Amino acid sequence: MKRTIVAFHAAAAFGLLMTSSALAQSGWGQPLEPKAPPAPVSEPTPAPTREPAPKPTEPTRTEPNPDWADAPPTEYEQQSAENPDWVEEDEAPPVGSQRDNASGSYDIRYANRSLTMPRGMMRGTFDVVIGRREEVQGMFEPFGPTGTISTLNLGAALTIANDFEVGFSRYRMGSYPPVSLFPDYGFGGAGLISMIVAPDVKFGDMPFYARFQPLNNGVSQIALDAVVRIPTRTEVGFLMGVPMRFVASEHYAFDTGIDFSVDNNPNGPSVWSLTIPFGFVANVTDQAFVKLDSGMHFFDLSQVIGTATSGLIDGPFYFFPLGVGGGYTVEAGSTMIDVFASFRFPTLYGFTSSASEVNAETWAVTIGFNIYSPILFKGSAL
Repeated sequence: MKRTIVAFHAAAAFGLLMTSSALAQSGWGQPLEPKAPPAPVSEPTPAPTREPAPKPTEPTRTEPNPDWADAPPTEYEQQSAENPDWVEEDEAPPVGSQRDNASGSYDIRYANRSLTMPRGMMRGTFDVVIGRREEVQGMFEPFGPTGTISTLNLGAALTIANDFEVGFSRYRMGSYPPVSLFPDYGFGGAGLISMIVAPDVKFGDMPFYARFQPLNNGVSQIALDAVVRIPTRTEVGFLMGVPMRFVASEHYAFDTGIDFSVDNNPNGPSVWSLTIPFGFVANVTDQAFVKLDSGMHFFDLSQVIGTATSGLIDGPFYFFPLGVGGGYTVEAGSTMIDVFASFRFPTLYGFTSSASEVNAETWAVTIGFNIYSPILFKGSAL
């Protein structure tokens, strides 16, 4: 047993010796030499970046400069700092219901206006007439005073419904001044309040009118007039009319129509008359306008319609008036004002079946203004 163990150890020692010798020959037993490190891999060089230029620094102030002092905060800045919800407004907030300007409802161009005002608008009128009427010797004077004549006339009108206007005034759009002869001869003396100043001081007549405009297509306009003269000075009278306006453009218009009147006559039968007015209106600018007025008046048609003459004159009598004028429209707050003046020959040329005459000795100058309110009320159309 001992021999066996000794033999095993001897064999193991011999094998170990042979293995060491083999490793020594193969180099495993020699110490390792350090290898050179690998060459570094070159990476792309980034593009150079430009650094921002340094901001100039303000010089250090050692003492306060009053010229550099900040302005005191405004009311807006102060209110904004105290209340961020506070906002400054350029215009005051509306209080109650605001009304549109008159020029926004009724065209500021005189030639482009309709024969009736918009619903809810009011117009006030005032005019002064100064003129002279030639005296005719030996002729009955049915037309009021002669010589120098002067009147003051105030009127008012209101559009109470769409295209329906009423008023106490001798002014009606497209029908002013009237061509009719009786009883005022074109010198006024009619209105809501009217005064004849010369040659004698007295009150005038009070005309009440109602106008309805059934047609207005922007080019052609037609209205219907009914006028009654309340005889505070002369005699009662009635007029039925059909005024017409044809708008050639926004700056030109032609006014015409037909008026038929019946006037009470204390000296005989009633006076029946027919009038065909003609007028041309042109706006030189949106606010400045000029007018040309004429027409034809058939006075006292009693004989023509088969009745006795009125006894006023040896009728029938026909005449042509002629007048020129102009005006300017201004805006005053929410209102609109027409300032105008005209010169007129009420009976420039007249004739009968047996004679004719040119009369330039009878003339009238009218100066006045019309003021238009904004829309005063609205609601459902009547």
